[in-house]
Order: sequence, then C-alpha cells, then structure tokens
Amino acid sequence: MARLRGSAEGVAEWSRRDPWRERMGEMLEKHLRKACELNDIDLDELPEVIGEAAMIALDCAFEDCCATIWEDGSNLCADYLKRRGWKETAMNRAYIEALRDSVVSLYEVSDVRPGESFLARDLMRGGDPVRVSERSATKTLVTWDIVAARIVTVRGVVQMTGAVLAIERELAEDILGLLRRTKARAPGMAAETLGIADPALRARVEAELVDDEAVLRAGAATITTLWLNHAIRRCLAPLPELANTDGEPLSLITLHYRLAPDATAASLVEALAAVPDIRADEQGTRWTWFAPAKPAGKDRKRTGETDSDLGRTIHGEIVLSEGKLEVRVNSEARAARIRALLTPALAGLVQEPLVEHMTPEQAMASGTRTIEQVPRGLDGVDPADLRQAVHEVLDRQYRKTLDTPVPMLGGKSPRQAARSAKGRMAVANWLKGFEQNAARRPPGDPMRDYDFGWMWEKLGISDLRS
Repeated sequence: MARLRGSAEGVAEWSRRDPWRERMGEMLEKHLRKACELNDIDLDELPEVIGEAAMIALDCAFEDCCATIWEDGSNLCADYLKRRGWKETAMNRAYIEALRDSVVSLYEVSDVRPGESFLARDLMRGGDPVRVSERSATKTLVTWDIVAARIVTVRGVVQMTGAVLAIERELAEDILGLLRRTKARAPGMAAETLGIADPALRARVEAELVDDEAVLRAGAATITTLWLNHAIRRCLAPLPELANTDGEPLSLITLHYRLAPDATAASLVEALAAVPDIRADEQGTRWTWFAPAKPAGKDRKRTGETDSDLGRTIHGEIVLSEGKLEVRVNSEARAARIRALLTPALAGLVQEPLVEHMTPEQAMASGTRTIEQVPRGLDGVDPADLRQAVHEVLDRQYRKTLDTPVPMLGGKSPRQAARSAKGRMAVANWLKGFEQNAARRPPGDPMRDYDFGWMWEKLGISDLRS
C-alpha cells in the first residue's frame, strides 16, 4: 500500500526534535510493543519477521502522533506549522492541517478505477461511500477489500494519507466489534470514574466518549496492534503440508532430456502423439499431460477429442526447446509416472534425464508457479467457449451452494441465513469474499469476470451490494 507522503516529510523531520522525539517513542511503544510481546519477539526484530510491513506500522504510529492532542494541549503538526510552516507550499500546509485533524477508520472498497480512484465506505461511522483519488493503491485494490486508513480532504480533493493497512475481512469484524463494545461501555466507565462530579460535566464527557470519532481516535493504536499481531502470526506460522490434487506431497520437479544426435523435432512429435493423455499445442513444441480421462456421461456433449479434455486435471507440461525436452510436474509420484510413460515412447530419441528439484518454499521465494496454479486455455478451445463452459459449471455449483450449510454462516444455508437481519449481513460478507477472490485471479482467467449478481438477487440482498 501507500507509504509516508512527501507532504509530511518536514513533519517527520520535526518529530526527531525534543519534546516530539520522546513522544514519538511513546507512540511507537503503544502501536508496536504489545503485538511483539504477544509473539515473543523484540521490536528490533520486527523488520526481519514481517519485512516492509514493519515500516507501514511505523507510519501508523507517526500519523497517530501527528493527530494527537497531548496533555499540555500541544500537537506535532500545529507546532511544525507554527515554526516551519513558512517553508511549505500551500498544498503541503493544507495536507499537514488535514493530517492533524484526521482519524483512522476501517473502509470497504468498491468501484475501483485503477490509477485513478475508488469508493470507500466507512464501516465504523457509516454514511455514503466517498470517492477517493488515489493512483498507486488502486493498482492492487479490488472491490470489497478492507483498509484501515485516514481519509482526508485537501483543497477539495479526497485522498488517503500515507499509512494504509490491508485488513482481512475476519480481522476487520474483530476490530469493529472491539471498537463498538468500547463505545457501548464508555458511559458506564465515565460514571464510575467521575462519580458525583457535576452532572453537566458528566453529560459532556459521556457524549464525547460515545462519539464514533472519539472512539476511533482512542483506538488508533489498537487497530495497528491487532493488524500487526495478525501479520506477525501469519509470518511465523509454519507452512501447511502442501499437496497436489492427488494428495501427493508437493515437490516441483523438472526432467531435462537431452536429445539423441539423430533425433528430430518431427520424430519427437510423432512419438509423443502416441502417448496416452498427452496433447500438443498448435506449434507442436509444447504438450500438456492430463490426468486419465473419466468415462463420459450419457448427456455429455462430445464434439471431438479436444472437448473431452475440458475440465481434466493437468498433471504436467512438456516443452521442446534448444535441443532438449523439459518435463515439469509437481510431485515425485507424477515424475515417476511420466518417466514410465516416456521411456518406451522416446527410446532412442532422448538420453537419460537430469532431474531438478525445487521445494515449495524455494518456488515461492523465486515467484515460480506450480503446474496447477498456471491459468491456461486448452489447445484448440476458443477462449470465449472456455469462459462460457467455466461459467456454466460455476452456475451449477453455486446454485447447489445456496441450499448447502456453510460454516461461516453458523452452519445455515445462505437461503436460511438471509431470513434474518444479522444473517443478511453475514451472507453479504460471504458473497463479497467470493467476488474479492475472483477479482484477484490473473487476467484472462475465465473465473475472473464471473458475475455473482444473480446470487445477490436470489437471496434478496442486492441492497447490501453497494
């Protein structure tokens, strides 16, 4: 997400002077210390554990310091503008003033226009969504993302400040629940604290404590702490046992076959054409190895051999280039099976293969995708036809889901859950998760543009989609 904006660089430099240096230290402790203690790490270990996310947490603490009115009535931004404001442009001054008066809140994103803007709905204070001008963040945001941010208006332009936290929906619900419980308990806490104080004073304090903006100001460090605790735990958690669709331990393996001196591309193409479940592309230099085909149902349309490949699991791929044949699979078992298939078929055409292994951890570090992660069409299948077929499968799957118990909905089906006000909100969040995941799929993936609108209508919750 975004980082500390240049408009506030002067304030950041000013925060290194006394008394702001000490106060900034206090703010860092409030935002960072608790999450580190919960996970048994030191503050100085944070960048090593969560990487650049540590800098975003620091930015949150800095912006909270900028917006805090301290016990003596002073404020970092106000002090900077008073003493050094003459050095800033009018636009920078306006931004610093807006940062001074800002509060952090949780916003739900919609109608993202990459490189331009997005709509943000305040999940704590409510109200209509606002159009936020933003270039960099809109390149990664998708509809229904949730962010913790400070949204300000600077000379008529609505924008985010620099510290922006991406919040997973379940964590967002936890944060909002905590803030709302704090707000509900505030009057009782005020009564206990003030006791028999002047009734007018008590009334004023209670009114301030139940104000959403006051709760958000007081809760800024809590939001950072909960986000940071989640980020640390995710990074420290051991990797799950990874397996492919056959349940075999994931291991990325490449078999490198050197061609025999007399082998030709034509002879290889002819030999591979005779191997079951291997299909060539139009260029004849790349092949897909499919799982064994299942028997076709009576009502299944079969217009040709290519149609029978639709929906089959890809077990590997074979590529011919620069005098060698490379076979890529994602398990030891599949490597053994493809070798058993290729050894007799390619006898005399290739030499014994060199075997290259890569662990899932190494693959993630290098950005390599596994066979089953690579979105691709099928040879000879029109992309529009593939898209239509995938959407028809999703239609059938989701129609069944509407009447199937869902753990996220308390074991109720979506239709059952949508009968209550609380259930309607839960179903809406459930559907938003589907749309959010679809929007994050790679360009060209037929699932990316699947329209979930009919599900909102069927469940009678279209009014919650905006």
